[in-house]
Amino acid sequence: MNKNRRLFFLAFLGVAAIFLLIYHGALDNYFFQDDFYFLRLSRAESFLDFLKFFSPWHQQGFPAYRPLGTQVYFFFGQLFPAFASPYIMRGILFLFHFLNFFLIFKILKKLLKKDWLALILAALYLNAPLHFLSLYYLAAFQQVLAAFFQLLGFYLYLKNKKNFVYLCYLGALLAKETAIFFPALLLIFKTLVYFDKNKSFKNIKNEIVGEKRYWLGFVFLAFTYALLRLLSFSQSPGEEYQLSLTPKTFFSSLRWYLIWLVGAPETIINYAQGGINFSVAKFTNDAGISAYFFGGLFLAEFIVLCLILINLGRKKKGRRQVALFLLLGLAAMIISLASVIFMPYHRFAHYLDLVLFLFLVVFGLLVKREKGLTLTLAFIFALLFLANAFFCVKIDEKLHWAPARPKIAAKYQEFFKNEGACGKRQGIYFIDAKFNSAKEVAIALSFADGPRYFCQNYDLPVFYQGLVEPNEKEKQQLLIISSGN
Repeated sequence: MNKNRRLFFLAFLGVAAIFLLIYHGALDNYFFQDDFYFLRLSRAESFLDFLKFFSPWHQQGFPAYRPLGTQVYFFFGQLFPAFASPYIMRGILFLFHFLNFFLIFKILKKLLKKDWLALILAALYLNAPLHFLSLYYLAAFQQVLAAFFQLLGFYLYLKNKKNFVYLCYLGALLAKETAIFFPALLLIFKTLVYFDKNKSFKNIKNEIVGEKRYWLGFVFLAFTYALLRLLSFSQSPGEEYQLSLTPKTFFSSLRWYLIWLVGAPETIINYAQGGINFSVAKFTNDAGISAYFFGGLFLAEFIVLCLILINLGRKKKGRRQVALFLLLGLAAMIISLASVIFMPYHRFAHYLDLVLFLFLVVFGLLVKREKGLTLTLAFIFALLFLANAFFCVKIDEKLHWAPARPKIAAKYQEFFKNEGACGKRQGIYFIDAKFNSAKEVAIALSFADGPRYFCQNYDLPVFYQGLVEPNEKEKQQLLIISSGN
């Protein structure tokens, strides 16, 4: 290995070390919330039960059909001992996140012809704070897996192995339904690459028309998938998934997703007070000193980004390219978020994973031929983004529900194991206590699913005070557990 390769390998290790520094808190997160639900769904006593994971008519009441991202993933998790399973599954989640990072590096390397620039931009994806929920919540593996198949599709398309991209599309759809817009994103990706090669609109149009049968293949797959989902859909979505088809919802969502894209903690949305009002005092009080570091770094990021764009737009040709590429990036963002952008109560930063990739492609294509000041500013922006990511994750670790609820679940898993709670009575009844309400415990344990998983008894009666109440006769047969235990 020559000196340059050794140095590049050490840089890869450095990027991984930065990631572990930022996200190490996710490593010991136990199961919680929907994890227990999917552990129940993923039980299979025969090969036929396993195959049923892929039938949209066997969703057991869950409105989302994501067999690869949920049932299969949690099925393999059940093959390991219960004490090790969540940590092995976390390792699988991290592995796929690193595979996504590596695919982005390979794509950018091929497009930009600059290994170091490709590595720096891929490092921004790896460490971006928008991945917080995906990395802290095992049930969100579906998002990481769908991104993996789509990124693999981009890479194979770039390698001219276009027919294999269909398989990637199917894999992404079986991971999460939001991947249905992948063909449109692939078309934007193709357009970006062609514009970078100085091809005209006419050339690009002729190229797409010449491949019309190829693109119609994606239309057929998307239509077939949508029809299958429509025919098998048996349950209305919850209040969280309610649509509000208004310009106000659209622009409000777009604002938050843009803020998260540049680098902001997901929990910052909790401090919005309507319109453009924001409770700065409450945010800084709750987040502590990390809020001040975040504020300063976020502002610095924004200023440097503006300086880069100004510098790129000094020439008339440069202005056209910047405007065109940013317009394509914004179009990709709206298309990628189309399934969630009109949901005012369902906004999560991890929906931006493909958007971030495409904006990194835009950024890389814009700066790859630049020298001097622009490249220096790009390097400064990357450093600011990584430093800001550290404080964003610190804020979310403190304020987000994803790190708090697994601690509750782990406490009860330990209680059930040490106290022999499973065999003491004919059921479980959680009551309110000083530190945890029964409702909070119910959410962390996915109501009956958590206790039933602890006891490996999926018929175990489970009740929660004020939510699911037993009758007086049933109470006499239940083990009563205070939520403060």
